[in-house]
Amino acid sequence: MLKSLIKYSPTLFALNGTIGSLPIILCMILSEFTAASASLYICTALGMLTTLFILQQTKLREGALLLFLCTGLLGLFSISTFIPVIAIPKGMLPFYLEIGTLIIVSILLHEKRAIKKMFLKNRCACYDKVLSSNIDTVIRGSKLIRTLCIPHFIITGLLLIFYSPLSKITDMVLLHILPPAILFSAFFGYQLFILLLFYLSKSANKIPVLDEKGEVVGQKFDFEAIYYNNKYINPVIRFAIISDGKLFLSRRSEKLCFNPCKIDLPIEIYLRYDESLQEGVNRIMNKVFPEEPTIDPRFSIKYRFKTKDTNRLIYLYIIHVEDEFLLCSPTFQDGKLWTIKQIETNLEKNFFGECFEKEYEQLKDALLIDEKYK
Repeated sequence: MLKSLIKYSPTLFALNGTIGSLPIILCMILSEFTAASASLYICTALGMLTTLFILQQTKLREGALLLFLCTGLLGLFSISTFIPVIAIPKGMLPFYLEIGTLIIVSILLHEKRAIKKMFLKNRCACYDKVLSSNIDTVIRGSKLIRTLCIPHFIITGLLLIFYSPLSKITDMVLLHILPPAILFSAFFGYQLFILLLFYLSKSANKIPVLDEKGEVVGQKFDFEAIYYNNKYINPVIRFAIISDGKLFLSRRSEKLCFNPCKIDLPIEIYLRYDESLQEGVNRIMNKVFPEEPTIDPRFSIKYRFKTKDTNRLIYLYIIHVEDEFLLCSPTFQDGKLWTIKQIETNLEKNFFGECFEKEYEQLKDALLIDEKYK
């Protein structure tokens, strides 16, 4: 994990949507110890060097959008030092920089669609997805900065209007300590968020996203499925187990977002990204029946299933098990074998899972055949 963090640190750093605030933060801090003009020159140069570093190391031009703009802001303030008419009042540079940053992020949030169009113009479709995601990262970072800065801006502005001049302690806290502290909190908090996502991405499985034709057009983490409901089509493999002319059914976990606690087929998995259908079948067979290599699942049907909660392309397989003892493992707890009569007595009563009810006619034919030749 640590090696991965070191290897991808430039990219993880660049993907922080609040990275543009770093030169601003440093300038605020330096202005407390050096002349405001000197701190502006130093941090403008630092912003330019950081921009070049990110572009060279990661090529994430759109991911460093806020950095470009904040470096430009520092450049404008640097130019203002040569124009006495618009000189910044002594001790006000941190607050002025915070206001400038707040204006920039507000513009980014207001014009996010136009910004996406500008960057996405004349790009290939596969690149569009990555680029759009990077821009969204900047937008989320901008939203965090704006959320933290607005209360401070309003409170400080009202105090300056109605209670000026401020006491030394109030002046120090509001105009010197809080501006860099707020921006650093946004940067640090967002970096922790990025690292958490990176950790989850290393431990979570990726599942493919399909188009209407069943072709893979993208990927998502499996834990994201509970959030996007039926927005994307994901491939799912389901396994029906038949033994002695009966169908084995068990209760779905109460933790599932789709049909929790319903009676359903005992095995259901997402097909993983870059995994073939046969590899997915083999993976679950090795997990469920590790010592029974002779068990051979047979493909039954493929169908599309969509509700307000899920959107799936389902591959149904049937497993014939002769030894019922194999169904006594912890994998099949809370399950039992059902006859056709028992199943049909409970159909259409909100008792079984929705997918199972759609599959039942196909499974019934398999049950009748198995019962005939048992």
